[in-house]
Amino acid sequence: MKTFPACLRLLAFLSACCGLFSYSLAAEAKKETPKPVDLQVLVDVPPTWRPFLDDDIAEIFTSRLQEVFKRRGYAGNIVQVTNLYPGAKEIPTLEIFLSEWRIDRSGNAQCTFTAALKTAAGEKNLGIKSGTAMYWAQSRGRWSMQRAFETSDALEDAARDALRDLYVAVAKTGIVPGLDAAAK
Repeated sequence: MKTFPACLRLLAFLSACCGLFSYSLAAEAKKETPKPVDLQVLVDVPPTWRPFLDDDIAEIFTSRLQEVFKRRGYAGNIVQVTNLYPGAKEIPTLEIFLSEWRIDRSGNAQCTFTAALKTAAGEKNLGIKSGTAMYWAQSRGRWSMQRAFETSDALEDAARDALRDLYVAVAKTGIVPGLDAAAK
């Protein structure tokens, strides 16, 4: 008597597994083809005391760059590359050396970096770009969650300020198609 319900449970389990497997195959078939890459970004960060923090900073900075370029009207696909996976040689690569992205002694958020645009034909130095934003701590306590949000907002504003200047510099080169030099 106990074997019949056990067989029914086994059958229900197997049918559920087959259903999930077929669903995953259907989802795999629906995956979009990757969009072609129009611009590669390599962000070099000075070494920090925590492992993997450099990678996180580079990813966050790249996402800010993607956001600024999209808001300015760039419709191309921007992809982050690393020194380990340098990407394709025929696609323009925007190399950024992030030298400073912090709250300074006077309480302002600072973002400073140098940039160069590399193509198969050569390299174009874009110079030093910097941005500043006001950091106005409203919350109490040094380690509060609100203070962390205020700090990150100030750092993002400083990065956006510098990345707007970078957008204009890259657009003026005419190397990357789809950038509007008139957008400011």
